[in-house]
Amino acid sequence: MFAGLLVATVSIAPAASAQKGRRPMTFEDFAAVRGVSDPQISPDGRSVLYAVRTMNLQTNKRPAGTFLLSLAGGTPKPFPAEGVSAGEARWAPDGSRVAYTSGGQLWIADASGANARQITKLAGGASGPVWSPTGDRIAFTSSVTPVNCHTVECRPVHPDSTASAMVYDHLLFRHWTAYDTGERQHLFVATLDGSDVHDVVPSAPYDVPPGPFGGSEGYAFSPDGKEIAYTAKDQGRANAWSTDLNLYVVPVAGGAPTVITGSNHGADENPVYSPDGRYILYHSQATPGFESDQTRLMLYDRAAHTSTRLVPTWDRNADAYQFSPDGNTIYVQTVDASREKYYRIARTASGWSARPTLVISGHNNHELSIARDGRTIVWSRDAIEAPAELYTGTMAAGGLEGARQLTHENDALISQLQLYPGEDFWYKGAHGDSVQGMVIRPPQYRAGKKYPVLLIIHGGPQSPFMDQWHSRWNFSLFASPGFAIVFINPHGSPGYGQKFTNAVSLDWGGAPYQDLMKGLDVALARNASWMDSSDVGAAGASYGGYMVNWIAGHTHRFKALFTHDGVWNLEAMAGGTEELWFTEHEFGGEYWNPKAMAEQYRRWSPHLSAGNLKTPQLVVHSELDYRIPISEGISLFTALQRQGVPSRLVIFPDEGHWITKPDNLRFWYHEVLGWFGHYLNGAPCGDAC
Repeated sequence: MFAGLLVATVSIAPAASAQKGRRPMTFEDFAAVRGVSDPQISPDGRSVLYAVRTMNLQTNKRPAGTFLLSLAGGTPKPFPAEGVSAGEARWAPDGSRVAYTSGGQLWIADASGANARQITKLAGGASGPVWSPTGDRIAFTSSVTPVNCHTVECRPVHPDSTASAMVYDHLLFRHWTAYDTGERQHLFVATLDGSDVHDVVPSAPYDVPPGPFGGSEGYAFSPDGKEIAYTAKDQGRANAWSTDLNLYVVPVAGGAPTVITGSNHGADENPVYSPDGRYILYHSQATPGFESDQTRLMLYDRAAHTSTRLVPTWDRNADAYQFSPDGNTIYVQTVDASREKYYRIARTASGWSARPTLVISGHNNHELSIARDGRTIVWSRDAIEAPAELYTGTMAAGGLEGARQLTHENDALISQLQLYPGEDFWYKGAHGDSVQGMVIRPPQYRAGKKYPVLLIIHGGPQSPFMDQWHSRWNFSLFASPGFAIVFINPHGSPGYGQKFTNAVSLDWGGAPYQDLMKGLDVALARNASWMDSSDVGAAGASYGGYMVNWIAGHTHRFKALFTHDGVWNLEAMAGGTEELWFTEHEFGGEYWNPKAMAEQYRRWSPHLSAGNLKTPQLVVHSELDYRIPISEGISLFTALQRQGVPSRLVIFPDEGHWITKPDNLRFWYHEVLGWFGHYLNGAPCGDAC
């Protein structure tokens, strides 16, 4: 893409040929993977703290802990001590202490883990610790009940009744998997001895940062420790259809927050102060109501109160970013062609460079952590065939040097498994654009033998499939029964420029469907020696589930289908979902808008082709999915059953849009792989079809 790039890559993949003694992965293997994340290098660059999450099938939980490892090598040690479940560990600026959360409260320990002491005892808990650069305070968030809550607007349960009813007079009364009970997440600051713990936004009617997934990236201290910038959404009744997030600044000592991005009506979020305190770096979306607009990198001048866009000709998202300790470099994480990469932007004599330089590539890279010297770094890397591990290296003028794997949490397990890497392919899709896909060989692969094929379709629709060890839709586990895997990033996928991302809006069943069918044809033709083109299935979730439902009514080329939390009736979904900005942008307006109804809702809704359903289909949906309500899955299953199409409905009463509980996930894979095992592999039906 750019000329003169110096890029370091580290191989983490086993050879593409079958390796003697290795076996297909089972669900138990998948559950045994130790999920490595959240590296935090010490200021002196000598050690790193990181999190490990496991999956416990006996307790049906996902316990997590923190480990301390020297960059020189050795055995990781539990932090702060054996048997303590600690998370979100963060070094003090001088490296002498570590803040972390345990038991839902904020703690501090010495760098060795000794002298651990609890700082907070809040009913709303504590999460997301962030040190002040002055080292004397820690910011975090805690759940509170808003002040002056005397109306039904913020207290949905009527105070004078024992009835179970909840009453609302505003939208976004439920979000993701929970109803609005009036609680809000607020931003707190604590002194190190816990003598002063106070809410810095006590009157805010909103969450800091916005829920349900915002974390400590949503707020930051100024270098002098006197101010905090944070992200919030305060659009009142418009919260359900507005994407207008803003950055605020507030004095740590107390005072009224000030909005600094009010002129932009798209989303502005995730502030980062420059080391000299002159600027706040953040990312911004210009288009109101469009959650997948390009996230532009912006620089706010604190003295002039103006914002400037950096690298304006760069057609990639600024997903995460940070300054080097000296403030002369900005590192930016972005998705490019199905892989997360790091670029850097250098400060020059005339300002910031107009072009980023690629510095970390190869597979999937994220969570960069930089030592005080600005050279020693640690980051996470994973791939389709390799769970995440930590890597370290030195950032020099010419690029990354001496990159090597630092942790080996999963080496022993992965050495037993036959896992194949993703093999990229490109082809000409809809509109004549270049479209990327990948194929993955089954663990049973032998030259001269053909295997059934499973096309897996991603959700979003503006969410790409990555060269990634996925914690739910794991490609290697899907391949384990002997399936060849194909996935494609059709129009709508990020990582190929904003025009490509925009192309799915107002065209849900158009260009993306063409891309998928053309891409599948190309994959089958190029791999005809080992892919069985007469034995193909398709699976997808969310928008991928929509696309499987669209496929069901528009082609009979597949032997079996699987849809998870998929859209069936666009009008019904638009009226039942909670984030209205999504449907109103994607389909050009509300479903009662005559133009939007005629050109979108009644054109691209899969339920209008219900009479064409013939392919056996597994339907999975969850009761707590408020994004795509369960009536979508039930309505589809009803249409299949009434027409005598072989079909099966699986409902999870305790899950939302994703399957997260270990035992539920095990059952989910049993059902899905059993379904395709019967229809593609000819396995006995058993209890999974």
